[in-house]
Amino acid sequence: MVHYDETGKAALVTGGERGIGRGIVLRLARAGYDISFTYYFSRLKAETVQREVEKLGRMCFIQEADFRNAAEVERVVWTAAGQMGRLDLVVNNAAIMPPRMYQYEYTAEHIDEVLSVNYRGYMLIMRDAIRYWIKNNCKGSIVNIDSESAVSSHQKFSLYGGIKAAILRSSANAALDAAPYGIRINCVLPGCIDTLSEDAVKENRVKESEVKHRETFARQQIPLRRQGMAEEIGNAVLWLASEEASYITGANLTVDGGITLPGLTDMTVESDEDVYGFCTKKRIGNEEMVSWQ
Repeated sequence: MVHYDETGKAALVTGGERGIGRGIVLRLARAGYDISFTYYFSRLKAETVQREVEKLGRMCFIQEADFRNAAEVERVVWTAAGQMGRLDLVVNNAAIMPPRMYQYEYTAEHIDEVLSVNYRGYMLIMRDAIRYWIKNNCKGSIVNIDSESAVSSHQKFSLYGGIKAAILRSSANAALDAAPYGIRINCVLPGCIDTLSEDAVKENRVKESEVKHRETFARQQIPLRRQGMAEEIGNAVLWLASEEASYITGANLTVDGGITLPGLTDMTVESDEDVYGFCTKKRIGNEEMVSWQ
């Protein structure tokens, strides 16, 4: 793990009690950030993450927030800044996954709920973070957690993927609005990330067959042959927020093990090759490698 020393800085992470959000919170805390994060699904899980952060010697505050309610979202940034006395980084992560269904099956209620949480929530958090930094005459960084589905098409995914694509465009446009104030806005696009915990299986929220399906899919279809880990998304966020990335704004960093790389192909698989999803791997003998040095 690359060492960063961001001691003294403060970060807000939305949706930080589980999954990718939890991974981001813990990675930032290990780098020295004090943390405020929002939660919606489980206060118990939020308090567990809070204790994990505090064991790392960092301050950690939690906020309950239902992102379907705009008034609750509009308190988040200012509350976090008040809790920690400053704000250096804002990570937009809180989102919901709508049912996977055909376009002709969506109801107005499905669309409105996902729009309010996954799009309006991001827009309001970005707005308030920019306002905070302008008002306090200081610089800051926003990292929006997006999705590879913003740039790849998937069946039964038009609602979620369409909103994620909108976040990419809004983030790039907002980056232009914020740049004159020294505020940077970038996106991270996760692919298949291992967020299906044993607890989720025990609580019957996820079928064990789904866990096995994702593991098999990753081994067979993803070029790097595995799922990503939540803290690997945290690594990407940490780097984009760091001084090493100080000249980067309006960028989209894909963290997906290469799953969005292949296009359609009519490539012939040779007799000395094995297939890994859209990739092939040649079986190379030791004799062939003799001349490689």
